[in-house]
Amino acid sequence: MEFMGSQCKFQEVEEFSVLGQLVGCLTLCCAELEQEIWQLAVEGLHHVYSFMLQLKSKMPVNHGAEYRQLLHDSQTERAFWVTNISNITSIFGEYFDTSECMDFLLVALNGMRDSSIHDALTATKMLHTILEVPGLSLGRVSEAVKNIYNHLDSISTPLARQELHRALLLLGYRFSKEVVGTLLGCSLSCDSVAAEMWKMLTSQPKTTRKILGELVSMLQEPARRKHQLSERPAGVPPLALQATRALYVILQEQACRQEVKELFPQLYVALLFHVTHTVQYTASQEREHNQEDTAAPLSPVRFAVKAMEALLLCAGYKEQVTFMMRHGRWDLLMSSDTHHKGVCLLGRAMVSLNFQERNWIFHHLMAILNDRDDRRYVPAVALFIQLLQGPDLDNELEDAIVEEMSRLLRDPKTVVRWLALKGLLNLALLPEKVGKLQRLLPDVLERLQEVDRDLIRKAIAVLKHLLAGMDRQSASCAAVQVAEQLLPLFDDVTSKLRVLSITLFKDLLEFVRWPDRSEMKEHVLQSLVPMLLLVHDERPNVSQVCWDTLSSAAQFLRWHQLSGLIQHKETWRICDCLVTRYNGRADDFLCQTMAFLQNPQTPVREAAIRFLGLTSRQLDQGSQDKLDAICDNLKGLQQDSMSSVRCLASQTIFILEAFKNQPPACCSLWTLVHRITRMCTAESPLIEAAQLP
Repeated sequence: MEFMGSQCKFQEVEEFSVLGQLVGCLTLCCAELEQEIWQLAVEGLHHVYSFMLQLKSKMPVNHGAEYRQLLHDSQTERAFWVTNISNITSIFGEYFDTSECMDFLLVALNGMRDSSIHDALTATKMLHTILEVPGLSLGRVSEAVKNIYNHLDSISTPLARQELHRALLLLGYRFSKEVVGTLLGCSLSCDSVAAEMWKMLTSQPKTTRKILGELVSMLQEPARRKHQLSERPAGVPPLALQATRALYVILQEQACRQEVKELFPQLYVALLFHVTHTVQYTASQEREHNQEDTAAPLSPVRFAVKAMEALLLCAGYKEQVTFMMRHGRWDLLMSSDTHHKGVCLLGRAMVSLNFQERNWIFHHLMAILNDRDDRRYVPAVALFIQLLQGPDLDNELEDAIVEEMSRLLRDPKTVVRWLALKGLLNLALLPEKVGKLQRLLPDVLERLQEVDRDLIRKAIAVLKHLLAGMDRQSASCAAVQVAEQLLPLFDDVTSKLRVLSITLFKDLLEFVRWPDRSEMKEHVLQSLVPMLLLVHDERPNVSQVCWDTLSSAAQFLRWHQLSGLIQHKETWRICDCLVTRYNGRADDFLCQTMAFLQNPQTPVREAAIRFLGLTSRQLDQGSQDKLDAICDNLKGLQQDSMSSVRCLASQTIFILEAFKNQPPACCSLWTLVHRITRMCTAESPLIEAAQLP
């Protein structure tokens, strides 16, 4: 050491890279009980100090002259700086570079272990003092974090653990990104040591905010990180999962509740999309390996959902957790098939968020929707539409939301269009919002053309509430547009959609005002034949809604005779009354009726055959082509599975063919049709014969 202090032969500073480690070891030796050891250590430190100053004086920096002056002072007064361990650390620490300072700190950490040959108290003082050095600069922070992780269990002295806690807090505050990344890598499963370190890191508010911010950052931007979810091999937890495990540990601590509340929107969104990514990852692995549900108690999916539950509890949303626990709603989040429904429920539970929190989430979600991130798009829409139920959205945000809803309604994905309609329904329930939603009416009407029946049902519900919230004139004009689109749905294959469409049509009649009545009258007349046939529907709710709507239609048409017949449910007198009054629409009535000949319900097919006969009386014998078309359609029913339909079709064909072949004076078509009406009853001998085995 004496030689080094007096004869420095190193050409470059970088050639001597163990200065911090050497000073650390000699400082520990200064506390040895044997006099010879500590005296030699003190002597060695003096020479190392001289050597260090010589090295620093050769550095091409502004402080070279300062180091040379210090070297001169130290040679004239050898012991001016050596009084105790803290003093030694302060003197050297002031001149260490970042790497040397970290080497010294690592020596102190190693000296604090129970198994160390050095005095743990001395090492603790070294650590305490080096952290107090003004302008402290540290490099290789990850090494310190790994060292603490590896040795935490072997340090039991209370004072040493307290100083270790302090050191970790300082590192976490000043180097949060490196500390978080390193600690996540130390333990993939977040074992007890890692958990204790996370608790240490979040024991002080200012450090907690930084640590939580870094964890949120890792969860929010998985696509920008090297280890994307889809690139990880099966069985290896992604980095985001490690961050979730760390968050779960942190969220158990009551000390950080305030910081969690401050960052709640960011944490909520980040965790939600992590659940999404994990569900997608798990589903892809199941498909790849041909496995069934792998959502075991400690699976990545369940742990991610568990972390979300812990977040809500920590932030004070206990009622929302209870809501999700009812009927297994958390489980919906864990399946790729029902994930978007789970997100909807979770979003519904969070409607009570305050204005600032919801606004932040809205803006974040809209950014995701604009980016068209396929992995986050559907759950982002699901959360977006549920938060629309909040009444206190600002005007600027409302305008942006309406524009976004228009795009979502035209999205190529069925589930997105369904979610958009669900969101519109949430908005339409708020009367003060309907004014801005009117511009979306054409987009909603297009959804009535969907193949998916759920979409159509949702669109009908939206239209009902939109119309109810409009002013009278706007509602009148809109009702006419809606009515035209509803008519094809009267004979839908699903009874629920038949009821919904006919019920909405009935409601539309209440909205129509002049000058829209004339146009609406045309749609009402087009609705009469389908409803007269559907009163024979086997489902009582369909039949009843048809009778109710027929009554409203008669009132709209101001047709008192028809109203009386409908009141007494005199079906065939109603039909006769209709074809007599509107004989000029016979062709339209016939076309509408023939469409019902293929109806799956026997009573409806029978009613269609009878109505064809009644309507045909308005045709003259010159309408051979039309009569031929009717007969051709009826011939298809001669092979019907029901004998009553076969018989009724055969009788009607027979009578129509006879009419075509008879001279006008011999027989009128009305006479023949009257026979059909009389013969097509339960007492008809032909029908009875056809029903015999």
